[in-house]
Amino acid sequence: ILRGTMLLERLACETMGTPPPGAEGAIPPDISEAEGTNRFRTEAATSAPVCASCHEQINPPGFAFEHYDAVGQWRAIDNGEPVDASGSFRLRSGELIEFRDAIELGEKLAQSHQILDCYVRRWADYASGYTLSDDNVELQQLQLNFRESDEILELLVAITTSDFFRYLPKEGDL
Repeated sequence: ILRGTMLLERLACETMGTPPPGAEGAIPPDISEAEGTNRFRTEAATSAPVCASCHEQINPPGFAFEHYDAVGQWRAIDNGEPVDASGSFRLRSGELIEFRDAIELGEKLAQSHQILDCYVRRWADYASGYTLSDDNVELQQLQLNFRESDEILELLVAITTSDFFRYLPKEGDL
């Protein structure tokens, strides 16, 4: 759950919102004494209709990392069962991401326009010191250019020569 949320928020620039009160206590522990696989316990804990609407989006990207336990150690077996790290989910842009494991997920995300656009946004926001609006023409052009070139050095040069980097915005322009 936490891995999926982090991936969607940090790499896809999606806002997941806050969980309902008490949801933290429902997260199943990833310990060797627990019954079933971590994936099975997570699916069971988040299958209620009130949970499922968000967790249908959150869980799959997190499941891609099931080959890694809570401390990052590789595992092929989880509580006596083979690990299933496959899944699929749809990004806000409508792109369908299907994968067998974390490596394939990474390959698919690297080709996603939404992920590339988010990457540009993160750099632009960090470099400028403020959050650019989605309708910022310079940001949109940087995103289009990066989709075509996929060159980080070109992106950084373009950001540092942009007006939003070189000039402070007027009050209300953010």
